[in-house]
Amino acid sequence: MSTRPTLTREDWIQAAQRILIKGGIDSVRVDNLAKELNITRGSFYYHFKSREELLQSLLTDWRARATENIIQQLGSTQYSPKERLQHLLGLPFRGSAAREAAAFEIGIRGWARRDPLARQAMDEVDNHRIHYIESVLKQMGYIEQHAHDTAALIYAYQLSIAIVHPNSPSTERFEQHQRIIQQWLDTPIY
Repeated sequence: MSTRPTLTREDWIQAAQRILIKGGIDSVRVDNLAKELNITRGSFYYHFKSREELLQSLLTDWRARATENIIQQLGSTQYSPKERLQHLLGLPFRGSAAREAAAFEIGIRGWARRDPLARQAMDEVDNHRIHYIESVLKQMGYIEQHAHDTAALIYAYQLSIAIVHPNSPSTERFEQHQRIIQQWLDTPIY
């Protein structure tokens, strides 16, 4: 007699992420998730009271993995502020995991255009990320306004990489990215 593996809450969240990437938020439905996982709907209701609870968990998971965990990892290194920023800005060029994270980010942003809950989560994440970049720039010696403006520019650039060039980055694009980042980091602080 074969037994199916027991699904965890995380399995359902990951399936929701995959479906969001493939078909948008309207596709993230209990029936679609059960089909994706090849299991009955009952397992879903063991882990979640409702679709809304799953969607909130999806946003919470995105916030933790795409922001909090990265900032925490960078903070626990011996990197200088400039090295932390360079590492952060190199994330979009880190292979298939970066492409998947970018696709998920695009899915969240599409969802946030229509849904206040997703919009609030996205705004919080954007503000937290910008604040982190700004704090690193201040550690590098940037004055308040220059750090604020440069952080906004860097963040907009970082997001655009995933939207404008969603496929695997070429060596030429990565070299261009390095030059752009170096220009920002070498800009005189005034």
